Amino acid sequence: MAPIGTVEIIPVKAEMFARWKTTKENLLFALAPDRLSTLAGLEFGRDDFEFRPTTTGCVDQKALMLANLIREEFRSGEPSNHLYVDSLITVFSTYLLRNYSTLQDQPSRPIRGGLPPKTWRDVENYIRSHIAEPLSIERLARIAGLSPSHFLRAFRQTTGSPPHKFVLATRIETAERMLLTTDMPLARIANLTGFANHSHMTAALKQHRALTPSALRHNRAAE
Repeated sequence: MAPIGTVEIIPVKAEMFARWKTTKENLLFALAPDRLSTLAGLEFGRDDFEFRPTTTGCVDQKALMLANLIREEFRSGEPSNHLYVDSLITVFSTYLLRNYSTLQDQPSRPIRGGLPPKTWRDVENYIRSHIAEPLSIERLARIAGLSPSHFLRAFRQTTGSPPHKFVLATRIETAERMLLTTDMPLARIANLTGFANHSHMTAALKQHRALTPSALRHNRAAE
């Protein structure tokens, strides 16, 4: 009898068996120990920790909210926004460390305001020069010299949007420029701008520019 929002933490390599008499839905996160240790070091300044067992029927509404956001992204039917999913999993993992581990009483590093101008330039330049590659919150946070959770807050305060939306806007902007200034095949442009495929790029342009790549080029030819 596990109510909605129940959190269970199962140690790596541990066996678990459960049986349910009614239909239910689980979201299972397999969090790599080395990634959790790295995240703990960035967030709390130490990578040695242990998870504390949860109580039976432990309901956590904030964990449920984060889990639902991740579920919705995978159920959207479109190519997953890698950086958005990475952001959610980073926030979820940090939340687990802060609330369910021996790091619970470890103070977080305080931060106020957005990214300093030079730091923002470094982050923006990295994004633009690596736009074709999968970007991660951990890598961007390291460039900024911040923990991932602090980076997410400071980035939003600096740009007015979260990293995944800024990166998507940059990819659309770069793809649009290449469509208008080159005759490169669409699949090649999609690859160079970090979209999963030609269809992914087309869907993004239709949603945010109300035009397909072919329509953009047709408009260029007509001018």
